[in-house]
Amino acid sequence: MGVAMQLNTIQFLRFVAVLLVVTSHTVVEVWRRLGFAGEFGYWHQVGGAGVDIFFVISGFVITLSTMRAAAAGGADASWHFLLRRIIRIVPLYWVYTAVKAMVVVLVGSRAFHSTIAPDYFLKSIFFIPAVNPAGQVLPLLESGWTLSYEMLFYLSFALAIWVRKPPLRFCLVLMSLVFALGVVFADQVVIGFFGRTLLFEFLCGGLIARLWTWRPPLPAYLAPALVVFAVAALFVFPAVPVDRLFAVGLPAAALVMGMAWLERYRAISRLSGHFKLFGDASYTIYLSHGLSMPVFIMLAQKAGMHSMAIIFTFTVVAVFALGGLLYVAGERPLTAWLNRQVGRKMALASTP
Repeated sequence: MGVAMQLNTIQFLRFVAVLLVVTSHTVVEVWRRLGFAGEFGYWHQVGGAGVDIFFVISGFVITLSTMRAAAAGGADASWHFLLRRIIRIVPLYWVYTAVKAMVVVLVGSRAFHSTIAPDYFLKSIFFIPAVNPAGQVLPLLESGWTLSYEMLFYLSFALAIWVRKPPLRFCLVLMSLVFALGVVFADQVVIGFFGRTLLFEFLCGGLIARLWTWRPPLPAYLAPALVVFAVAALFVFPAVPVDRLFAVGLPAAALVMGMAWLERYRAISRLSGHFKLFGDASYTIYLSHGLSMPVFIMLAQKAGMHSMAIIFTFTVVAVFALGGLLYVAGERPLTAWLNRQVGRKMALASTP
């Protein structure tokens, strides 16, 4: 794996990001099912920042771990990069989308009754924005909406490698064009979906990766200052009435940058390493929590839990425990097996 994947502080941030997403969605689900409207509203307010942190981390990791491939360029390097990202993202997403489809058919859901339109299902599994029966631009597995942005970034990055252009500058131009089209044609479902400044958070992460490689490193005092600023902006004064890129995206970038530089301190790196399992499992937890969360809330209710605080805590802990197990038993061996298969085929293809 690339060096970025070895940073304990980045894995800790992955844990923080998925924790924010899960807590935000848990609050809303408990409100909806049990009527505790308003309680724990703070966590719903700040939880959306988890997505922004994920996007910045993605830009950071992709840029840092592909510098050699980007320097080489060409069709082979581009395809190798894209194939690795597909293995990382697509199979697991399809598994959980299939589970959600079975739940809809057998049990139903708020947005669906017992049927799923074939064209909507196909758009969902291929990351094409589509309107669900509830009128929302969301895929069948609701949390998968962020993957449409991820895949656009991957495709832009792969194209930059293919044509041997500097990836960040190339992605800035291409994604700016997509963003502009999304703003102009906001009423069009597919292109309008990308008319949000969320796109540029990947590039913030990429810029941080470039700074990370600079020698000499940035001043030692800068890292804690960035973390303090980010925590204040995201969690102390979160309701700033400006565009999301400035209110959440840039503080998320400051947080990622600060934590990446804090990796240089052995004690902080070691402490962050205690959260590595849940950082590794963050993708599984992110995809599975929408399916497991309602089940755990109902179990809490049947067990006689009545306090919002108890139900909320039980649900979040259970979601993470199950997500960790699903990662160890599912995602990790599946991804390792797929990488081995692809590695063998690529080795055979390169043999004269």
